[in-house]
Amino acid sequence: MSSTLLEQTRSNHEEIERLERIVVQDLQTEPSSSKDRLVQGHRVRNMIQSIMRTTEKLVETYEDKDGAREDEIAALGGHTATGINVYSAFYDRLKEIREYHRKYPSGPLVDASADYEALLKVEPVISFSGEALGALGLKVGGTLQQRAERLFLTKDTPLEKLDKKHFAKPIVKQNGDAKSTQEPDNAKQIALTEAKVKKLCSLLDETIERTKQNIVKKQALTYEEMEEEREGEEERAEEESDDEEGDFYNPLKLPMGWDGKPIPYWLYKLHGLGQKFECEICGNSVYMGRRAFERHFKEFQHQHGMRCLGIPNTKNFNEITSIEEAKELWKKIQERQGVNKWRPELEEEYEDREGNIYNKKTYSDLQRQGLI
Repeated sequence: MSSTLLEQTRSNHEEIERLERIVVQDLQTEPSSSKDRLVQGHRVRNMIQSIMRTTEKLVETYEDKDGAREDEIAALGGHTATGINVYSAFYDRLKEIREYHRKYPSGPLVDASADYEALLKVEPVISFSGEALGALGLKVGGTLQQRAERLFLTKDTPLEKLDKKHFAKPIVKQNGDAKSTQEPDNAKQIALTEAKVKKLCSLLDETIERTKQNIVKKQALTYEEMEEEREGEEERAEEESDDEEGDFYNPLKLPMGWDGKPIPYWLYKLHGLGQKFECEICGNSVYMGRRAFERHFKEFQHQHGMRCLGIPNTKNFNEITSIEEAKELWKKIQERQGVNKWRPELEEEYEDREGNIYNKKTYSDLQRQGLI
């Protein structure tokens, strides 16, 4: 079955989706150490490279330059050289399936999610060819650990003080009695690169030094000192933003719009933002404009105030901002209905994000079921 082009295409799509899910799951896990973070980065990079290679195969398949995919799709519909024969195509495909299972009788059933944990724990093989060594004239052979140790020696020890056994033997040409050492072809390029690096380091010397000092300073700070520094940066940012806002000419003290500038005066008058509405039930909170005042009756602060008074926040109490007026109206409603006790599970109203109104019992049931 996997020998057919369509089956290979399906398998490639499945492989891409599987690797994408593993990458997402891997990135959702926060590494506990720098080593784990480095290993995770290499592991994710290897999986992304596998996805890209598989995608390239799919692109070549869909381009179908040799027409094999088109022929296979036509064969599925029974198209043959002599015409359309659906039964012949069916029995040919059945024969291929039987041959495949006869050849692989005990093929395991692959679970797409079975190898998640195993792949997430795999430490990727990081290739180290030993080139950062060949450029320095050191030996490039040996195991990965030996090459890394050889390169690590150059961190604190100059090349001229290293033991001669770490250097590669020069290629010698015999010319009679004279011996000449072959110079590397890339020696000029290496010298040019080194000169560029030195020049760049000299230009950035002050910046690098300040960066080192800043890192050392942060490493010496306690948690409390870091919090104080962060709060100080936030205060400075707020002061800067206040200074920027103060640059605008705003004698009427108009509210700021989405662009950080005072809104037009006609818009200020249209929404009645010059009117102040005070609500005693909300703790004497002041609302600017009719729209904000009407909206606050459905907000949490007003609902909490009504709940503390033992009064349902229904439409009957819209426009009521005084505690005494709310109590008197609630008393009249109770007398008119002949009910002395308020039933919050039936009479208290809740509103969802879409503006639908429910009583407390219905709202609680829908919220438990995750529907709102």
